[in-house]
Amino acid sequence: MQLLIRFLMLFMPLLRWPLRAWTNTHASPSDLGEIALAADKPVCYVLPVASVMDWLALEAVCAEQGLPRPYLAGNAMPRINRAVVLALPVGRARARSELHRIVSRGLHDKHFDVQLVPVSVFWGRNPVKETSLLRILFADSERTGRLRKFLIVLANGRNTLVHFGQPLDYRAFLDQNESPATLVRKLVRVLRVHFRRQRAATLGPPLSRRSQLINSLLADPDVQHSLEETARREQTSLAAARARARDYANEIAADYSNIAIGFMLRVLTWLWNRIYDGVDVRHLPRLRATTHDRREVIYLPSHRSHMDYLLVSYILYQEGLALPQIAAGVNLNFWPIGALLRRCGAFYLRRSFKGDRLYTAVFRAYVDVLIQRGQPMKFYPEGGRSRTGRLLSPKTGMLSMAVTSALGGNGAPVAIVPVYIGYDRVMEVNKYFDELRGTRPKKGESVGDLVRGSTKVLKRKYGRAFVSFGEPIDLQAYADAHLPNWRERMAGLDVDNRPKWLQTFVADLSDRVMEGINATATLNATGLASLVLLGSPQKAVAEDEMIHTLELLARLARISPYSPDASAPADTDGAALLAEAEPTMRLLRVPHAWGDVLTVESRQAVLLTYTRNNVMHLFALPSLIANFFAHFEQRNRRALLADACELYPLLASELFLRWPVDQAEAALDEAIDGMLACGLLIATDKGRLRRPEAGTHAFAALVSLSRIMREALERYAMTVMLLSHHLDTGRIIERGRFERQCQLMAERMAIVSGRNSPEFFDVRLFRNYLQTLVRIGLLTQQGNRLHIDERLRNVAEHALRLLGSDLRQSIAHLTSLPHLEDAQPATNTATTGDRD
Repeated sequence: MQLLIRFLMLFMPLLRWPLRAWTNTHASPSDLGEIALAADKPVCYVLPVASVMDWLALEAVCAEQGLPRPYLAGNAMPRINRAVVLALPVGRARARSELHRIVSRGLHDKHFDVQLVPVSVFWGRNPVKETSLLRILFADSERTGRLRKFLIVLANGRNTLVHFGQPLDYRAFLDQNESPATLVRKLVRVLRVHFRRQRAATLGPPLSRRSQLINSLLADPDVQHSLEETARREQTSLAAARARARDYANEIAADYSNIAIGFMLRVLTWLWNRIYDGVDVRHLPRLRATTHDRREVIYLPSHRSHMDYLLVSYILYQEGLALPQIAAGVNLNFWPIGALLRRCGAFYLRRSFKGDRLYTAVFRAYVDVLIQRGQPMKFYPEGGRSRTGRLLSPKTGMLSMAVTSALGGNGAPVAIVPVYIGYDRVMEVNKYFDELRGTRPKKGESVGDLVRGSTKVLKRKYGRAFVSFGEPIDLQAYADAHLPNWRERMAGLDVDNRPKWLQTFVADLSDRVMEGINATATLNATGLASLVLLGSPQKAVAEDEMIHTLELLARLARISPYSPDASAPADTDGAALLAEAEPTMRLLRVPHAWGDVLTVESRQAVLLTYTRNNVMHLFALPSLIANFFAHFEQRNRRALLADACELYPLLASELFLRWPVDQAEAALDEAIDGMLACGLLIATDKGRLRRPEAGTHAFAALVSLSRIMREALERYAMTVMLLSHHLDTGRIIERGRFERQCQLMAERMAIVSGRNSPEFFDVRLFRNYLQTLVRIGLLTQQGNRLHIDERLRNVAEHALRLLGSDLRQSIAHLTSLPHLEDAQPATNTATTGDRD
């Protein structure tokens, strides 16, 4: 056998170099540091089947990535300076395989160790199950003959993925004290399960032809029942109703095409390099483990740009993970983009399902098919793009359908993955600003908009993009913890009439998803510098003050992180952070003999609020604490914590903070410790805290930190002051009228103070505050009326302490103007909740 291998090796260059010239191999993970190979242990690569083509593809990747080169095992054992490659044995005839020899060696030599690295080679990435002879010949398969393998390499060699799994613990496996034959069988079984799961995680489930899928949707029992009801209600024929349902299915369903995927891959690779300085991706190993665990994965990203549709899918494909089907607004279904996105996995949904039960039934059946087949999905819980950079209140319709299908069916376990998406600069930010100010009405997309927008986009750079995959939520485990007897409840569920318990469960889950998105946010240099610059009243900061403040805040983010998954800048050098942020922020330098002053134009300052809002929640607790020192030099630590806990629920409801109310005190206490470690606060005797001396860099950073939450605290003060005012005139108020009062007061304050920030008087924020006050018991709602609790006076008093005397006077004055109560809001109020 050894002589035969040596003879074959003489002819290997005749095959190796043409194959390398033809194939284009790509390694997964892209960062092979994920597989954590030890330098002091020999390596043995394990392939699922014996294939010279797979071995040569593995060899090409190892040479490119600097991994140990794989040699055919033969009778040789792997050594530190010589890795080997072997394949799983097939049938009883190969019981004495290379794997058997490696296991036997380990049993006889207790000092022998090896890293068994499973390697999967995918020639092409097409999961479609086709019946045509041409597809059968050229589509990759786990076991093929030599001629068919040659055809597969010929057809798909330009798109070859080599995936490296985590090394198996060889010594722990051998410690089971069993015979070599038994250990080999167990090891082969473990490896085969790994290869089967990896194939599913990379390619996804087999997909039916689109025509078959549509026919299965129309045959769904719920769709059949809806067809009969529609025909009876509209007094039309069943055939006409069925034709309409088929039109709905054609409008909704994706039409996966490997050719379209390949085309978009090349276009997007060129596009990212053209407009971005790089894409920063976090927490891929955890995601990879989740997709490998036989789960249906539902990705729920934040939504800030049309680029979101492409960015996440591009990353997943490049990392060797199955592409999800993406829920896209039907407004994007215009020629030619609509058809192209559909072939890349997009399925379309309408803005509203109300009034059309047939459409709802067809769409729900489509979601059921995706869930039950284990097809990854992606949709945006906010429903549309955020116009302010903040997370919007989640829309629960799509999530409710997914939850109902997952908990009511017999599919694979479901993992919900929150995804944070951020940018140094969002390309649509100018458009968002005009929409918020009311100077540009929101309209649907068209080919003309695409052409005009592309010419502008391609001329600019937008810094870096940031994608971070949050902690997966095991849906079944979450239901076990938060929905008692959910299996019995789901078994008798009427999908057309969602009961209150299901609505509450989905609403709580959606809030948990939003908290998960914020928990994995990335703090970039541009966001950090925007926080500092926009915290200055005149939007101007001395360069040396900017540098030192950036450095202190970056240190705070590292010493006291918002969450274990939140990412802070690796380099906390303030000058380096400023140099990175300056081009994207378009800072203006005003020369001065005592040092440059940094500022921005008025419109640019407003645009930067979008970048600031992406990351401001990361400093929410330190900023709240810093506000207690804005007008007081010292505070008792216990009293400070008590007052901060009182305000925390309102802050948490606006920013989707991750701590429950009963954990707020511990989180605030930890934030104080972080501020003490950074010198932003100083501990004195008898449990008191004081701020740094005025004129120091630490004092300037504390002031800048306090201003991050200043606008939010002002809104809180307005709300509770108005409610306190109504305590004197009557404890019952009409909710809609009161929301208008809050909006008008904030609008007036913005005009008087010179703020150019439309989000400051967004009525949705005040609506959210009222809901939070209802939840914590300071308000009681009966219909559209609110009953005010007397305890709200204390909240109003504490909120006002955080404001300066001028703001306190302004708010007190405005609450005494009864003629404002019934006025109508201005026409340029914020419209942040619109769907794309």
